[in-house]
Amino acid sequence: MLDTTRFAYYVPTLSFSFEHDIRARFQRLHLRAQSLFISLQSMSKYPCTANDVPAIFREPFIRRGYRSIHKPWSYYWKSLFHKHNETINVWSHLLGIVYMFYLLYYYNQRLNFFGNSHSWPFAVSLATATIMFACSAFAHLLHSKSDSIHRTCFAIDYVGVSLHGFGSGFLHIYYSAPEWYYNKIEYQYIFILLLVAITACVLNCFAQHHYRRPYPPMKRVCQFLPCGILWVYSVIPLIVRLVPMQFPLDTISMCHAGQMIFFIIGATLFAFDLPQRFCPGTLDFFGQGHQLFHLCIYFVTICQMHGVFWDYEASRTIIDQRTKPDLIFCAGSMICLILCDIVAVWTFRYWLCVKKQTD
Repeated sequence: MLDTTRFAYYVPTLSFSFEHDIRARFQRLHLRAQSLFISLQSMSKYPCTANDVPAIFREPFIRRGYRSIHKPWSYYWKSLFHKHNETINVWSHLLGIVYMFYLLYYYNQRLNFFGNSHSWPFAVSLATATIMFACSAFAHLLHSKSDSIHRTCFAIDYVGVSLHGFGSGFLHIYYSAPEWYYNKIEYQYIFILLLVAITACVLNCFAQHHYRRPYPPMKRVCQFLPCGILWVYSVIPLIVRLVPMQFPLDTISMCHAGQMIFFIIGATLFAFDLPQRFCPGTLDFFGQGHQLFHLCIYFVTICQMHGVFWDYEASRTIIDQRTKPDLIFCAGSMICLILCDIVAVWTFRYWLCVKKQTD
């Protein structure tokens, strides 16, 4: 039998015994973790509850940590460094911007964006992802100032969503689609992708400006349906590449399948307000479905970029023999989408101002 006394003599800092009550230890560990989690959720600096702010600022099943409205702009900028129910949402996407710049540097070393025109679709996708993270971070940081600012901030957030969906599709069709599919549908695919991305932004802006709380189910239909169509259309080249699946999957196929799985998980948590639906008020600071969605988007981006890069490496001889992408086509399509989305945001913002004056 093992002499635990001698073991404890040589390692005196460890309290170890086979006779120790393991169940009691786990109970104490659980209580400590629970206490730490409860204290983590405390947000005394921003004591507003859901009852203290107008309905438009309330999030389902989030009870505390709301910021006051109609404060100076400095109040919201300074809240970046304080604890409230949007802190994690803001910082997760600010760190996402840093990560995008790292990927820009990392892939530029390997693809030479300035000298290799076949790498331009990759640069476009990195740019659209960076804009998406920036739009979301600033929307979550500044939206609490007023009703109109709230609607405008999240309309700008939809610009980022529209751009990211477009950039993802652009990336997939150029590097990951089978050659026969690329030759058959390249320009038609990009044109339809552009229209779907614009439609997603327009319908989300419409839903944000038209509907009032308590929101009818149609609001979510107007928001999630076009975004879902945009996502499905953007991953069609991956689906064509993966079907029929052959197991075991290689590393590249695992990346492509992984990014789709992570997106579906994140979108489900976000769309159905999970897990805070089952414990209202418990996840006000950390653990909300929206935050988990942000985390899933990180994994989507990692899987997407690495999987597509390896596709390019594996098919570089074929891809480099194609007609070189036109800079105006690559950058121009992205700029066209940005301008159309800005027009949509401005139009609905103007419509909101006119409606306020007539009320």
